[in-house]
Amino acid sequence: MSESLPPTARSEDWDLLNPIVQQAHLLASEGKSQEARALFFSNDFTVSNWVRRLHLGQFLLETGNNLESIEQFSIVLDAAQQQENNQLRSVVCHNLAVAYRHLKFFDLASQFQQYSIAWGDLRSANHQTLEEKLDQLTDNSACDLTGRANDAILQEDYSLAEQLLNISLSREILYGDPDSQAADWGNLGIVQGLKGNHLRAVSCFRKAYQLHKQTNNIASMGQDLVHLGELFWIVGRFCRATRCLNRSLACFSRSHRSMLEQNTRTRLLEMQRLLKVKQHDPLLN
Repeated sequence: MSESLPPTARSEDWDLLNPIVQQAHLLASEGKSQEARALFFSNDFTVSNWVRRLHLGQFLLETGNNLESIEQFSIVLDAAQQQENNQLRSVVCHNLAVAYRHLKFFDLASQFQQYSIAWGDLRSANHQTLEEKLDQLTDNSACDLTGRANDAILQEDYSLAEQLLNISLSREILYGDPDSQAADWGNLGIVQGLKGNHLRAVSCFRKAYQLHKQTNNIASMGQDLVHLGELFWIVGRFCRATRCLNRSLACFSRSHRSMLEQNTRTRLLEMQRLLKVKQHDPLLN
């Protein structure tokens, strides 16, 4: 599933740290992960410890280092509790939910998502009336909708997941960024696939891919291609399925996502083996 990460809790240091985050992502894309992490503890700027660790945690989460991100977010959550800062509590809990979901600790993820909602803008909201309040949904609340929808998918409540994702997507189309829209389109693709609506799922993932392409989000483009490959395989378009996985390998290689690259290569080899069996004429045995 795709995740929508919340904007980092605003602080007076945001304008200073934003270029650091961009530089870190550039270094990570070049395979220089240690140099990227070191930027967040540079002596060139003066910010509080929790600000550094919050940005580092989100950077680690976005680059696939889930366990390390949890360490950073746990420190920030302690600071948020001491400050009684509800917005910061909500942001950190949402990020922890994303990390635990990636690690397949789904009960913990659901628990932290509920904490995020409790501390955030959705705490008194009824999802049945949210469509009437799109202009009142903040970036954080839209992210909570996506996270709650992901929990609903895991609980096989596809109707609720689809409803929440459509509300979140409507808000993101009006006010959000392409990556957040893409996350919702990707999750809608998962819901449609699980419901057996494979052609609609393909359409959703194509939209997600195009949006990720706009922002040059290469790792997410690779994940969209993997989903498309699996869908094409299900509907019997085997050659197109393997082409999608081949293209996804290039994306994962360029973005230095070695684990995703390894898993996709294993799946591609399996597809190619099965394709040879399907193409073999049994009369030649």
